[in-house]
Amino acid sequence: MENIHTYIGNLAVEKGYITQEQLNECILILDQQEEESEKQIEELLLKNSLLSQEQIEQLQTKRKINLKKIEAQAVLEYLKKMKLVDEEKLEKCLEVQKKAVAQKTYIPLQTLLVSHGLLKQETADKILQQVEIQRSIREAVCKDDPRRTGLLGRVLGGYEIKSKIAAGGMGVVYKALQLDLNRTVALKILFEKFASNKQHLKQFFREAKLAGILNHPNLVHIFEMGEEQGFYYYSMELVEGTNFGDYIKEKNILPQEEALKYITQAARGLEHIHSFDVVHRDIKPSNFIIRSDGILKIMDLGLARELSNVQKKRATMGTPYYMSPELIHNPELADQRADIYALGVSFYRILTGDHPIGGNDAREILDNIAKQTPKPISSYVPDISMEIEKVVQKMIEKDPAKRYQNMSQVLGDLDRILIIE
Repeated sequence: MENIHTYIGNLAVEKGYITQEQLNECILILDQQEEESEKQIEELLLKNSLLSQEQIEQLQTKRKINLKKIEAQAVLEYLKKMKLVDEEKLEKCLEVQKKAVAQKTYIPLQTLLVSHGLLKQETADKILQQVEIQRSIREAVCKDDPRRTGLLGRVLGGYEIKSKIAAGGMGVVYKALQLDLNRTVALKILFEKFASNKQHLKQFFREAKLAGILNHPNLVHIFEMGEEQGFYYYSMELVEGTNFGDYIKEKNILPQEEALKYITQAARGLEHIHSFDVVHRDIKPSNFIIRSDGILKIMDLGLARELSNVQKKRATMGTPYYMSPELIHNPELADQRADIYALGVSFYRILTGDHPIGGNDAREILDNIAKQTPKPISSYVPDISMEIEKVVQKMIEKDPAKRYQNMSQVLGDLDRILIIE
């Protein structure tokens, strides 16, 4: 059975209204949503100006015709199975139905049988009821089948997609089985908007390849990247644990000793990344994962550099609390100090429960980052360590020249605090 949120999309591709790549993008977006409805794909295609209202109405008409055909076939099979009508008389009614269709008139088979005195109306109603019950059972079974969503159950680039793990601004992460190695991995599939620009793709593959050779206990290891069926993806180590963003949402604030432990681990991972001349550019708590043994790992390695030209567009989609002033205004010139700033904002957030700079929407936050001065951490946490507050303050300096110049300097001060603590 075809899943409900791709039925209209597949018809649109068949008609040549949209490309398979555009449908793939919609599938990924819809895979983020918890509930499915028949109108989701239509609303999304209309919202993104991929289809006109007239085209959607044409596709809806086509779908209704297809559903009538399915229902008619089910009624016919039920009649034959139960032997409710003589086969010769049944064939004659089918001929009448075909002639009506040729004249662009559809007459349900059960209606013809009733009008010819071959079925009682109550029997026809019961047949339709049985057909509907059987359809509902099939859909209920299908609903718990992973294949009900756009990609679940499919094999892409040698990976069998098992379940959805998470979704974000760049794409969707799935749990998948790498078939040749019988290895369970995390598979991230990029949204089409990040894959449609050739320059971005070229840089993505170059830097993802570099990210694949990074090897550090505080980094999620990337295995390989590829493209198939219009989907661009990369596979990575599957880490069983808790997303740090979810963790701090639950806790709101962390004791300074715990916060120091996690930020120090993130700094060590970033120091390793920077040693290869790679800048992460998307450091934030939701890009960290905490294993059950307390080890923090950084996700999405090296993927933000090639997306630097779209950072401003992304800012309108989310809340860019972690973007440094230079990353907002001149992303091409941003370097590892942008990661230091973002890690400092993360440190501030988990200590205070608030971001250094806020605003009512993304645009206001971007403006405020350049203009406003953060409140001292001590105004939130009176007993904060003076040494920790100084480190955070230096990490989030607006002027990159006044910030720590590299992650080794940050770690030098963090390690000294750990010794004192």
